Amino acid sequence: MSEPTAEPTAAVRPASVLIVDDDRWTTRAVAAALRESGSFDVLDPQHSGEAGVEAFARMRPSLVLMDVNMPPGMSGVDATKEIIALEPKATIVLLTTVSPGPGLARALEAGAMAAVNKSASDAELLRVAEAALDGDSPVLLQSLAEDILISGDTVPDVPSQAPVLTEMEHTVLIEVCEGRDYSEIAERHFITMHTVKSHARNLRIKLGAKNLAQVVVRAIQYKFYSPE
Repeated sequence: MSEPTAEPTAAVRPASVLIVDDDRWTTRAVAAALRESGSFDVLDPQHSGEAGVEAFARMRPSLVLMDVNMPPGMSGVDATKEIIALEPKATIVLLTTVSPGPGLARALEAGAMAAVNKSASDAELLRVAEAALDGDSPVLLQSLAEDILISGDTVPDVPSQAPVLTEMEHTVLIEVCEGRDYSEIAERHFITMHTVKSHARNLRIKLGAKNLAQVVVRAIQYKFYSPE
């Protein structure tokens, strides 16, 4: 008697990624790295903010890699705003240069959740892309605080009165700004992962932040954190 055959498992579809950058060399290099990993379905790259928004509206990709500055047309800041208006849960990671210029903090304020340098290794690019698809996490924030300060960008309209944080909330805030993941924070301070995530949630509320990237922006604005 023959054994029953196993039911075929559904193939996992690669995550769709839209690259938006006016530099065609950048889009080629980033697209090649993502395709070679086998984990991503790279859509046709777009080379302006306007084209990026239109392509997102048509294809609704899982992830958008967005250049911050794309003169002379729509910037990555405004394109990010338009995409978030279309889909508030859109996952957008910013593409930055070695010395990020003005726009980085404003693009994070608009709803982007992380940034990765265009000169990053293929392994680092893939790490950030995969982490972004997994959800909001401190591991996406390594070097972000320093990049914001280097950019010289400012975000207006923060209340002059800083919120009051507990000692542990301030400790967790520093650790988040330094890009340590929840498990590492928990281990370093002898608390549970649940407690760390509760503090992170409270920080979002107190700082008026939609995600952890905005928590970092607020931490700098209110001078809760300054890289050494």
